[in-house]
Amino acid sequence: MKVLQGECPALKVHVIEAGGKAQEGWQPVEIGKSIIFNMKDLDDYRTKNWDSRIFDTLVLIAAVEYCDKACKRSAWGWMRKFQLAMPVNDLDRWQDPKVVAALMSALKFLTGDAWNISFYQRQLAPEEDVGRQSRLEFGDTTRIVTPFSDGLDSRAVSALLSAGGRSDRLIRIRVGSKKGDRPRRGSQRLPFLNIPFKIKAGPDGFKESSARSRGFKFAFMSATAAYLIGTHDIVMPESGQGALGPSLVQTSHGYEDYRNHPRFLTKMERLFAALFEYQVVYRLPRLWKTKGETLREFAALPIEPKEWIETRSCWQQNRNSSVDHKWRHCGICAACMLRRLSFHAAGVDEPKENYIWEELSVPAFAQGAAKGFDKITGAMEQYAVAGSLHLDHLADLSSSSAHRKRMSRHAWQLSEELDMSHADAEGELFGLLERHRIEWMAFTKDLGPRSFVARWLA
Repeated sequence: MKVLQGECPALKVHVIEAGGKAQEGWQPVEIGKSIIFNMKDLDDYRTKNWDSRIFDTLVLIAAVEYCDKACKRSAWGWMRKFQLAMPVNDLDRWQDPKVVAALMSALKFLTGDAWNISFYQRQLAPEEDVGRQSRLEFGDTTRIVTPFSDGLDSRAVSALLSAGGRSDRLIRIRVGSKKGDRPRRGSQRLPFLNIPFKIKAGPDGFKESSARSRGFKFAFMSATAAYLIGTHDIVMPESGQGALGPSLVQTSHGYEDYRNHPRFLTKMERLFAALFEYQVVYRLPRLWKTKGETLREFAALPIEPKEWIETRSCWQQNRNSSVDHKWRHCGICAACMLRRLSFHAAGVDEPKENYIWEELSVPAFAQGAAKGFDKITGAMEQYAVAGSLHLDHLADLSSSSAHRKRMSRHAWQLSEELDMSHADAEGELFGLLERHRIEWMAFTKDLGPRSFVARWLA
């Protein structure tokens, strides 16, 4: 798809059933070929509360992810335009104006794109076996649902929640992609171990990597699991810098990142309530804590250091992230820099061999890379500069008078979503930003004035 300067990239996707035919000029996405369900994994989602809306929801999540990955953003603008048509079982419910409005509001706010989604009646009988015996007791409102992956915040908050009460009250919804991050309890197979579908690219492949739809996927999957087991409480594990930072400091032409932001999660609560007539509540218990503070509490638990050392934070693709055929964090992207900052702030040691860029205190960027790594590029250095500047700009927000009004406005928006006073929200936000600033200053000071990071920041 060629896009002229000034034009907005656009994509029309028609989700079809097996053997169906897409509208002329629309890209076909066939259930069973482009959206592929693993029935064994889907079985983990069947409880007494299963109904056809669950399957429709999973197809919608997959279709949105397909659109997001298939349409590349323009180099001179962020927004794209999507038209998506998909079959559903309960057409009246999906066409309800409240459902449509809530869906459009959530997706537009999250991705920064224009969405037009229409639904039509599913023709084929559903393959899924409805009404099977639940592996979990339905209606247990004391359980807590949390997305679970091999990320540091995810592992930390899961451990902290388990340490604070009965571990069997915590239901982990696996959202990672590695076998090592599958939660188990002894030899018992737990529910929600895998996302029950995958999407397969068309002949042109997937072109876009910004992945804003991941927030939609993880939030909707978590709410679906809560509904299926009969609880309402969903804990999102992100710490303050990760939840709020990407919306406070954005790239030059990019749209604010709200994937773990309370404003987006409130919109998902409204969408789920409109669709299922069931209220879930997303909580962010670490919202006003830095990642370093979360790690410090995590490391104080009586657990093995590998539980935090072996977590994964890096954004880089696997093909660019190995030394001697062994995967490592890149050590220089925004996520890796936040990780390194957090270990430093928590006073927790981490092997330098966890990173491709083993050293940050050396004068030259290339000098910091591990011996044998030969994929250093100019683009990678620019990526690293952006990662350092993101954390530096975030640190500047609490002390600069130029940002005071904007931060106060953010605090007011947060107060509306979190049911707290503007003054309390402002105090919490500025407190978080100030502690981040202190941590960042200590981290960069220990890197030394000759560090290539110090040179970038100067």
